[in-house]
Amino acid sequence: MKLIFSGIVIPVSTIDWYGRSVSVIFFNGCNFKCLYCSNNSFIKVANQRIEPLYKGGSVVEIEEIEKKILDAKPFISAVVFSGGEPTTQYDALEYLARFAKKQGLLAGIETNGYYPERLSELMEKKLLDKIFLDIKAPLDDAQKYSYITGGRDDAAMRARKSLDLNGIEIEVRTTVFRLFSDVLGIARALVGRECTYVIQQGIPENAPEGEIRKEKVLTRDEMIVLARSIPFLKDVRIRTKEKGEEKIL
Repeated sequence: MKLIFSGIVIPVSTIDWYGRSVSVIFFNGCNFKCLYCSNNSFIKVANQRIEPLYKGGSVVEIEEIEKKILDAKPFISAVVFSGGEPTTQYDALEYLARFAKKQGLLAGIETNGYYPERLSELMEKKLLDKIFLDIKAPLDDAQKYSYITGGRDDAAMRARKSLDLNGIEIEVRTTVFRLFSDVLGIARALVGRECTYVIQQGIPENAPEGEIRKEKVLTRDEMIVLARSIPFLKDVRIRTKEKGEEKIL
């Protein structure tokens, strides 16, 4: 089987894994259609085939991605797989994770958590070191979760299963807007867990369409207020354009 990849690559990033320089591999295609998706310019809903948008519509051979990782290797300590949703291209994901580990690099994944069984498989094969789990709404509100993700009725349930995975470091992230900022409801599911909670500043102008594009971005001070509204968690951070990642609690 010829493995292919469709997406984009950031050779060196210092914001995707706090304290590390990493390469970020963006996978094309997603099983969600989130109302505020900031990567919508290169994502198509995943189905049985890959929707190639990179390089003028042609897929990228996986050897080209390997070369980008090798070129960046002197400057990084890990590779982060993002998207889109990287678990929708599982074969390519596993192949690249294995390649990264063979280079002595750590492997992380930014995921919506819809496929906990695929995350578990990577863990069992020792191909995953950290999960950055994007939780979009309170996990006990399946209706709201479905609304935000474009009609996935089981999205909250599956995200909870990913959150319940044991034996791996998990960082939970929520991107917030004025219309979607229920961090208190989300945080209740994190009580008693050893995980970091990062509240990310959403950029309304990057959203696909609708009223959210007319919003004003939440200020850093407003982000701090949101973080301080959940003092029962041990490690709460904000991520803004102004100051990057800051630990608040």
